[in-house]
Amino acid sequence: MLVVEDDPSIGLDLRMALTHVGATIAGPAVSVGAAFAAMADQAIDAAILDIRLKNNELVFAVADALAALRIPFVFASGRSAALMPLKHSDRPFFDKPFQSDEVVEALGRLLDQPEP
Repeated sequence: MLVVEDDPSIGLDLRMALTHVGATIAGPAVSVGAAFAAMADQAIDAAILDIRLKNNELVFAVADALAALRIPFVFASGRSAALMPLKHSDRPFFDKPFQSDEVVEALGRLLDQPEP
């Protein structure tokens, strides 16, 4: 499970919620480069993505790569869903402040869905 989040407290909260359900976590990655490095280092089965990271870096290159690999992901961000590229507008979006458990449950539902 990949967590891409630049806020340390939110990243820790998501990490704890995922650990509670038995997930193995990569991250939190605080940049696009760190996210790609985590993806190269270990198998990723799902991801939680913040939209805007440190230095105003946007996460959409990671989202594109995950989509190409058919890896489910959700967005969890304080940024408006209006920033979402059309190709990712159907992805679950959680507005900050969110409940980490809700994000983890939504990701679990995506993992339970059969592949098209």
